[in-house]
Amino acid sequence: MMGGLDNVEKIMIGALVVFVASMLLLAGLGIYASWYAGTHPDYGMETVKTGDVTWVCLTDHGKTIGCDTVEEYK
Repeated sequence: MMGGLDNVEKIMIGALVVFVASMLLLAGLGIYASWYAGTHPDYGMETVKTGDVTWVCLTDHGKTIGCDTVEEYK
């Protein structure tokens, strides 16, 4: 064969292209995931009892945003 690529070289080039494309895709998904987590809230609530007062606290990504007292219904 003169100057052409044989089948092994074609397969290796194809595998390299697929590998590079998949790494770019995974890197793009990682960037998207970190952007999403940083810009979208992850709200939660927790209750804390101090003596006879019950507090409910709103959290966002694990940080307390604010707390307020609540009355317990029986």
